[in-house]
Amino acid sequence: MRTRSRLARLSGATALLLAGTAVAVATGAGPAQATVVNVSVAGAFPNQSAVATCPAGEFLAGGGGSVDGGGGDVTLTDIIPNLATQSVTVWAHTNPGGVAGAYTLVAQAICVPGPPPANYQRVTSASGSNGDPIKNQVAACPAGTDLLGLGAELRTANGEAFYQRIEPNAALTAGAVTAGAAGGFAGPWELVGYAICATLPANLTGTLVSLTGAANSVSPKGQVSAGCPAGALATGVGATVDATATGNVLLTRVTATVAQNNAQAIAAEDGIYLPPWDLESHAICWGP
Repeated sequence: MRTRSRLARLSGATALLLAGTAVAVATGAGPAQATVVNVSVAGAFPNQSAVATCPAGEFLAGGGGSVDGGGGDVTLTDIIPNLATQSVTVWAHTNPGGVAGAYTLVAQAICVPGPPPANYQRVTSASGSNGDPIKNQVAACPAGTDLLGLGAELRTANGEAFYQRIEPNAALTAGAVTAGAAGGFAGPWELVGYAICATLPANLTGTLVSLTGAANSVSPKGQVSAGCPAGALATGVGATVDATATGNVLLTRVTATVAQNNAQAIAAEDGIYLPPWDLESHAICWGP
C-alpha cells in the first residue's frame, strides 16, 4: 500500500446507480408488501450517522448504506443491524486531514412482513483492536439457521480503513468481511462482521445471486447484481472489490433496490490506483 493521495474519488458516483437523495425518509414497497426503508442525512460534517427502522408489522432481514459525495474525503464505516430496535445504523467518517464537502449518508433497512422467524438472532465476529493492515472476519450462523443479511463495522480507524468485501457465502450460512488500512495508517483499529440468522420455513429456498463487472481502472464504478428468482425477495446485500486492491479501493454503496430484487454497489479508488480491479455485487434471495 502506498502513501495516501486525497483526490476526489467519488465525482459522478451518484449517476452510476440509484443513488440516495437528501430526504428524511424514502420508503418503497417491493413484492409481497416487503419494504426497503432509506433514511438520508445530508451535510458537511466530520462524522455523521443515519438510522433506518422497519415499519410496524415487519422484521429486519438485512441492512445497507451509502455515501454520496464528500469530495473523496468521506468513508462509509459502519452498517450495524440492531434486532432489538429493528433498525440499521450507518456511519460515515471524514478522513483525517481531509476537508469534506457536502455529502449524503444513507442508511437502509431491508424488511420483510410478519413476525421474525424462529431462532432469529444477530451473530457478531470481532477482530480485536490492533495495527494489522488487513483484517478478515467471518460471522457464521449457528447450526440449523440460515443467513438473511449482513452488516459490518470499522472501529477507531476514523476513515482510514476501507471495506474490500461484505460477502455472503454460497451456502447462505455465513458472511465474511474484509477491510484494509489506507497507506500510511498504522494505528490500532478493529473490524466487526455481523450476520442476521434464523431458521426459515422449509418451503423457502435461499439463493445467492452475484454479478461481477469488468476489470479495469475506471473509478468510481457501479455494479448491479443478478436478479432474484421469480417470487423471491432480496433480504440481504453485499459487495466485493478485487482482493488485489485491498486498502486502495473502498466500497461506498452496498444497498438493495427498492423493488427488493437486486443489490447495487459502488466502489472508488482512494486517489489514483493504476492496476485494473473489478467490483462484484451480491443479493441474498429467499422465496418459495
